[in-house]
Amino acid sequence: MNDLADYRRKVDKLGADHRLAVATAERERVALSDATRKKETAIEAQRIVQAIAQALQQRAHDKIAKVVTRCLEAVFDDPYEFRIRFDTKRGKTEARLVFVRNEKEFDDPLNEVGGGVVDVASLALRLACIVLAKPPRRRLVVLDEPFSHVRGKGNRERTGRMLSKLAEDMGFQIVLCTDIPAYRLGTVIEL
Repeated sequence: MNDLADYRRKVDKLGADHRLAVATAERERVALSDATRKKETAIEAQRIVQAIAQALQQRAHDKIAKVVTRCLEAVFDDPYEFRIRFDTKRGKTEARLVFVRNEKEFDDPLNEVGGGVVDVASLALRLACIVLAKPPRRRLVVLDEPFSHVRGKGNRERTGRMLSKLAEDMGFQIVLCTDIPAYRLGTVIEL
């Protein structure tokens, strides 16, 4: 009779273990289903955020590239087009500033496109930052020898006209320190 009681206890224990395992498995199925739904929701949210980010990047690119390219076109006979390339690396978006001429991209401007182009693009990028700033900033730019690498009398004269036009069209006040006659515009104070 002892053997039968032992078997009965073992069977009851196995039955309880089975019921516990079934209940645990059901809880795990529910948890897996919830986790799967949360994962799908997170993936969809990520897609939405990425789409919004790409739209904002495109808008920023369009506004910034327009200002920089306009400045380059105003100064140089065979100008570069300015573009911003957005690359996603390691889950983060990085921006590369590139110059394009004849469908060839140059992404190392200091070594590939010349200092004059970099000088003009640098000013244009600063102006774009001021224009896009929220809340709006005072449109004042103070420059010290900003175009020292722009070569050639024609390029310098066009750079001076560009500064004058930018100041007029975009409502900028420009204070410029230079010894280059082509850049002496508006009120000139000699020190």
